[in-house]
Amino acid sequence: MTDMSTQDEAAIRQARSAFNEALFRKDLPAIDAILQDDYAVMPSFSARCFDKSGILGVYRNYFSDPGFVTFDRIADSIIIGTDGKRAAELGQWRGLWRTDSGERERTGIYHAAWLPSDLGWKLARESYVLLEG
Repeated sequence: MTDMSTQDEAAIRQARSAFNEALFRKDLPAIDAILQDDYAVMPSFSARCFDKSGILGVYRNYFSDPGFVTFDRIADSIIIGTDGKRAAELGQWRGLWRTDSGERERTGIYHAAWLPSDLGWKLARESYVLLEG
């Protein structure tokens, strides 16, 4: 791995960490800043894709649920394209809710595509698969 791809991987891991923190804080503007304008996601709960405004609306609904705690993603691997113009992230995700009987968790795997921008790496595409919950 070249020094540049190591730096890019570290930058993407930092952006993912910021995204996880924004979800925990329920900070829609911070989430918005990490997503590309033409962002698209295939969530685990739907057979259709959502664009950036659509997924921000989904998050807004989650954030208004008093039982919702957070979502987080843990990257298992990040692969930088040889030209440095794209990257793939593969990992595991978790959603957490408080319920009267304790905590409820949903887990699965995800794939994300990242593209560089003048403001750093931005999330371009994501796809989630629910495995448990």
